Amino acid sequence: MKIRYTSLLLAAALLSSCQLGPNFTGAADQGLPATWVNALPPASEQNSLSDWWASFGDPQLTELINRGFLNSPDMVTAALAIAKAEASLRTTQSGLFPSGSISAGGDNSGNFDVSTSHGGWSGALSASWTPDIWGGTRREVEASMASLGSTKAAANATRTALAASIANTYFEWISAKESLRIAREQLEYQERTYDVVKKKEAVGMVANLELAEARSTIASTRAQIPNYEANIKSCENTLATLLGTTVDKISLRMPDAATYNKVPRVPTGLPADLLRRRPDVVKAEHDLHRATANIGVRVADLFPKISLTGRVGTSAGSDFSNFWSNSSWSLGASVSQTIFNRTALNENVNIAELERDSSAQAYRKTVLAAFAEVESALINYAKLTNQLPQYQAAAAANKEAAELSLRRFNSGQSDFLNVAASERAWLSAELNLISTRQQIRMSLAKLCTALGGGW
Repeated sequence: MKIRYTSLLLAAALLSSCQLGPNFTGAADQGLPATWVNALPPASEQNSLSDWWASFGDPQLTELINRGFLNSPDMVTAALAIAKAEASLRTTQSGLFPSGSISAGGDNSGNFDVSTSHGGWSGALSASWTPDIWGGTRREVEASMASLGSTKAAANATRTALAASIANTYFEWISAKESLRIAREQLEYQERTYDVVKKKEAVGMVANLELAEARSTIASTRAQIPNYEANIKSCENTLATLLGTTVDKISLRMPDAATYNKVPRVPTGLPADLLRRRPDVVKAEHDLHRATANIGVRVADLFPKISLTGRVGTSAGSDFSNFWSNSSWSLGASVSQTIFNRTALNENVNIAELERDSSAQAYRKTVLAAFAEVESALINYAKLTNQLPQYQAAAAANKEAAELSLRRFNSGQSDFLNVAASERAWLSAELNLISTRQQIRMSLAKLCTALGGGW
């Protein structure tokens, strides 16, 4: 009998090295170009995109993003998801080892008139083990490890999205503050012009129409100010939410002009870098790995399962005098094999293979979408940086035209309608310049995120 059980255990140990199902060797090559098709912006000497926001040289931006990483509800939720995936992995790994239990019990009885007592005690230790002969449990562990990797990649995607959201909201706040400053400066300029027109109108040098035009220009500029003020408050509220706090607990200061007008360069790297740098691509590869491992789980279900059980027990009287002499042991083995639902089991393998193929296509789509996103971001970033000098020149020219129109009006060489038109064009050009600078900052954040930066 001992020889039979020993042989069974040895056979189980030898077979436990077998793993059915395909081995995951990595995702298929998607044939990305060696270089970017639209490598338009000058590349940065910086090699890492992990903290791309540092390229702006704005300590306040860095402080806000780091604060968001620590306190954002999204980041806390992502950390909890990782902890849950780790617990699930440990649960799956426990299936590789035997399980055991221990029990003890007894009873005693006696008579108060007589000092003798009668009773008995017993104890037992039992264990069971289902050897992973076909590798099904190890494939489950492999799938759980891939799930953990997918969850971590999803957390990294949350991190990159959060960094981009904080940066973009901060850039909108800067743009609103700058627009408000420009509008107020223009309003002061227009009010001084209005005083000149009013004095001229009082002595009959200009008509009431020109005075009304001056009032109209002032009213139009004043109407824009509440919108900028509201936008500033809205950005502060959004930032507070992203940071996991309330608006009364954040304090922002306007950076100097050299900082918010800076146009950093981008370390674009190569298209192949996306495969290891973009968290959504990394997640898609882990999902493909999990789907591949699940095929082995389903294939293992087609084969018999061997279960080994063992038990050691003992019993004794109330005085424990025969505790060891009454001990016993048992060892058993069983084999189970599904017979009548083989069709369902075979279909489960087929379903797992189809899920693997679907995951492969999802990975392919993710890679192609990532490449296209970077290419579009490169084009947009280059377009805006090329437009910036033109908007700067337009703002300077409109300022000069407005001042020249005012001088001509003061000398009687032009009517006020030209002055009003020039002032409106000047304000519009200044606001376009601010908007373009904001779009450049936001496009840079989008480009860095598309390249997989931020984690």
